[in-house]
Amino acid sequence: MPTSPSMPYRDRTTPEPVQCPCGHGRDHYMVSAEAEYRVLGYIQLAFGISARPTKVKYRCRRCDTVFATTKDPAVLDKHY
Repeated sequence: MPTSPSMPYRDRTTPEPVQCPCGHGRDHYMVSAEAEYRVLGYIQLAFGISARPTKVKYRCRRCDTVFATTKDPAVLDKHY
């Protein structure tokens, strides 16, 4: 006996693009990537030495919402 679902099937294994409430994605020009560092990293930055961040947060400049964070090594190296 076939049953039709009330909502269409949605595959939860495929990642949906992460967006802020305004609808801006990570690559939008109104979104800023903010790096977070360890204590030693902030000390290095104070002396003008570059430091590798531990986490990158994505904040929309329009609604001031942090809508995504990442600890992906490839992204952290990009912001090094």
